[in-house]
Amino acid sequence: MERRNCQEVILKMLDRIPDTETEFIKALKWNLEDASYKAPEETLQWHRTMETLMKYIPNPKEDWEFVVLSIWTTKSIEEVKEMVKNREK
Repeated sequence: MERRNCQEVILKMLDRIPDTETEFIKALKWNLEDASYKAPEETLQWHRTMETLMKYIPNPKEDWEFVVLSIWTTKSIEEVKEMVKNREK
């Protein structure tokens, strides 16, 4: 399995977040900057970015939120929706 680059993943997510989500964008840009100082094999930047996602998308409802989580998880949007639905049970 190919190792993903955290910075590339963050950039893809940033492309899908509405400009109105200024605090979320600011937090992810911090994660992007933080990841630039880490070796690709380190996992700290992945954990920090996950914490940002959990803070700003705790209960996804908007289409763009599912798209962002799909990019993060590498799961399809439908799979992410199913995961959220199962979590709510």
